[in-house]
Amino acid sequence: MQFLAANNVSKRFGGVTALDNVSFDISAGEIHGLVGENGCGKSTLMKIIAGVLERDSGSLTINGQPVEKYSPMAAVAAGIGIIYQDLSLFPNLTVLENIYISQMLNDKKKLVREASYRTRVEEIIQQLGISLDLEAMVEELPIAKQQLVAIARALVNQSRLIILDEPTTALTRAEINRLFALLRQLKAQGIAFIFISHKLNELLEICDRVTMMRDGRLIDTVATGALTSSQIESMMLGYELTFAARESHASDEVLLSVRNLSKRNSFKQISFDLHKGEVLGIAGLLGAGRTELAMALFGIEPAQQGDIVLSGKALKIRRIQDAVKNGIAYVPEDRLAQGLVMEQSIAANAAVCTLDDYLTPLRLINGHKMRSMVERMLKGMQVKYGSQDLPIRMLSGGNQQKVVLAKWLAMKPKVLILDSPTVGIDVGAKSYIYQTVKEKAAEGMGIIFISDELPELLANCDRIVLMRRGRFGQSWSAEEIDNDRLQHALEAH
Repeated sequence: MQFLAANNVSKRFGGVTALDNVSFDISAGEIHGLVGENGCGKSTLMKIIAGVLERDSGSLTINGQPVEKYSPMAAVAAGIGIIYQDLSLFPNLTVLENIYISQMLNDKKKLVREASYRTRVEEIIQQLGISLDLEAMVEELPIAKQQLVAIARALVNQSRLIILDEPTTALTRAEINRLFALLRQLKAQGIAFIFISHKLNELLEICDRVTMMRDGRLIDTVATGALTSSQIESMMLGYELTFAARESHASDEVLLSVRNLSKRNSFKQISFDLHKGEVLGIAGLLGAGRTELAMALFGIEPAQQGDIVLSGKALKIRRIQDAVKNGIAYVPEDRLAQGLVMEQSIAANAAVCTLDDYLTPLRLINGHKMRSMVERMLKGMQVKYGSQDLPIRMLSGGNQQKVVLAKWLAMKPKVLILDSPTVGIDVGAKSYIYQTVKEKAAEGMGIIFISDELPELLANCDRIVLMRRGRFGQSWSAEEIDNDRLQHALEAH
């Protein structure tokens, strides 16, 4: 039975066509995958279905009934829930309050008894098979836990259709397995899901059908049993994606030497050498201390003990300026919160790390010079944008990530730390970042590559080290390990 249908829906933003006569449908009890490059129109279509945006033309029906005037609360009342990629949680509220807030607003009660919602929330948490402290403030939770809060919030509203935008981004494989088991359980109860993901293997694993979009148009909808990852890539990109064979550029020269680096409750006695031109991968489960190590090397949360030597010079990294001054750059895991100033322009975000290059003798910014340099920078990274003056939040996730990478590469760092650099971006943008990693390694840059995607590490790194409970463990050259062995080592206790 068809639950929702969008017919010939179009949407324009100024002179840009975001959706061009797109038709999409989903049945009760179906898990329907949606895939396409960043900026292809997926998010716009989902926001129209969720009542956040108005369509310019076309029709929308829910349970066979045409929808005219439509709002987010009307969508919730109609049984539609959405979990955005940025989660849209309230950091200053508790886990419990975040989960029941939309239901509370829908109930339109002037006075709220928390106990009346707690039972339902506890049932959902138990059903999910997860551990969440309902009294904890959301801002204190790691990204993985925040993701679970958002999922629980969608379920507590008794939605009949739940839109999941990159729901597994920050989850471990065990947590993904539990989520998929829950989706299948809810699917059997007639609940439908739209599953948006750039992880093509997940789409093929969990979805009944997959819809491919490109440049605002729907390309095709195909049953997953008749699809392969390469076929999805070709349809969403419009061409066949090829990857150059991995080639090592690591030299014998030690670029960065770290000895016995420690930070209480984060990591302990971390020692390693990063060679010039080497790509060093760090694998580990969530909570292993990988991000904490990256932030220490960049001066965000400095280490308490240990030695750092860069190009033969002993460093004391106590703040970000110490790292930047000595040629260490960092692309963070959370680009929205840490990598970009979302309300500032594309130009301001791209130029922020190299402002001194645009100063006049009077220490004023030469705007023309800055804009020219930014234009060359963005063109070199193949960033798709309308105007440098647009807020960077207007760019797709893949293009935002390219800007984060471009701004650091502009300062020509000696060491580049990449923390989950391809999270939430499409295969086209991923391939470009991979190519950039190879090019910079060939130029002699040392790169530390942190990722949850093991195939990504194997394809890009010269050496992979396993981090567990704040310590470095086994390490392998790329030739010594394969995906299955690395996965087994990762999950072993």
